[in-house]
Amino acid sequence: MATPFDEKEKELIRKKLKEVAEECLLKYGVKKTTVDQLVQMAGISKGSFYNFYSAKEVLFFIVLEEYQKSLISKLINRLKKLDNIGIDEFTELIYGVYQEVRKSFIMNIIQNQEFEYFIKKLPKELIMDHHSLDDTFTRELFSYIKIREDINIDVVTASLRAIFMSMIYIEEIGEKEFDEVLMVLIRGVAQQVIEEDYNNE
Repeated sequence: MATPFDEKEKELIRKKLKEVAEECLLKYGVKKTTVDQLVQMAGISKGSFYNFYSAKEVLFFIVLEEYQKSLISKLINRLKKLDNIGIDEFTELIYGVYQEVRKSFIMNIIQNQEFEYFIKKLPKELIMDHHSLDDTFTRELFSYIKIREDINIDVVTASLRAIFMSMIYIEEIGEKEFDEVLMVLIRGVAQQVIEEDYNNE
């Protein structure tokens, strides 16, 4: 009978699995990565993998969510260093975040048109929790920005999510024009939510 892992070993295995998962997502994407590949690279048995995660997609989701949290942390740190955050500053900050995503393993999922497949494989409660994370992020983001009183933060969150999802359709939108389109969309949200006289103070 296999000896159970102690807590330190479990933490090391989780860390290793996340590292190899990100590497596989970058190289192969969701569908072409197998649990066999993941366990071989992590140096554990297939049975042990399922003690940690119910499916490879759950592991991938956790990796994606942790990456998102790191982006949020960087963005908040940038916000803290700015005295005034108006339409221009907001647009540049959010645009910068989306550009970082475009250079990450997430874009491989998007370019392989696996995002919808990936989401469908996940338990619904994980998706709901993720939307809750988005909401928390938006509320924290706007705690540093003077916004109009009549703005529904949930709508802003959904708008930013919709802009992110537009990256699935870069080819259809036009790769040559996409960066400019992205900037226009983000600026549109900024103009709708940021107090208009804030830039003039």
